[in-house]
Amino acid sequence: MIDNIEQFLNSYGYFAVFIGTFLEGEFALLVAGFFIKHGFLAPLPTLIFSILGALVHELIYFFLGRWKGRHFLLGNKYTKRKYRKMKSLIQKYGIFSLFIIRFMYGMRVVPMMLMGASGFNFYKFLFFNILSLIIWAVLFLYIGYFFGHVATMLFGEAKHYFFIIGMVVAVIGLLIYLISFSYKKIKA
Repeated sequence: MIDNIEQFLNSYGYFAVFIGTFLEGEFALLVAGFFIKHGFLAPLPTLIFSILGALVHELIYFFLGRWKGRHFLLGNKYTKRKYRKMKSLIQKYGIFSLFIIRFMYGMRVVPMMLMGASGFNFYKFLFFNILSLIIWAVLFLYIGYFFGHVATMLFGEAKHYFFIIGMVVAVIGLLIYLISFSYKKIKA
């Protein structure tokens, strides 16, 4: 079983990191950092694919914001509340708010759309967004790596435990994401 998992990660691991950070960044980075520690993924390609996944996600919403952002953001209760919060943050800190937003869980869509709708210079947005993504990805990959190190201290070098722990973390993270997503939908 472990050989199949290693083969899967060798073949599709970086694509999985890309998709993971496209959909839910922090959690995907923690799992990827864990797998880096145990040699299933290499650090540099994982970093690059994680940044690319999050960047593509955010560029889609930036350009969606340019196209219909204000109408969409003010169109429902949930995004309307976040719109006001993000607007004041962006007005106060400008483009540097990307660094603050990066570490606010659940705040990837509204700020990117708002920046697009506000007419931020695309190249300035791209530069600062990539810079904040690098800091964000390195930090969360390192935290996942640290968890992998702790697993090594607790369980030794038994690879089958690492995968089980990684999968348990993945399932718990997915459940948390689905519950919070469902809660947000119910609240809106």
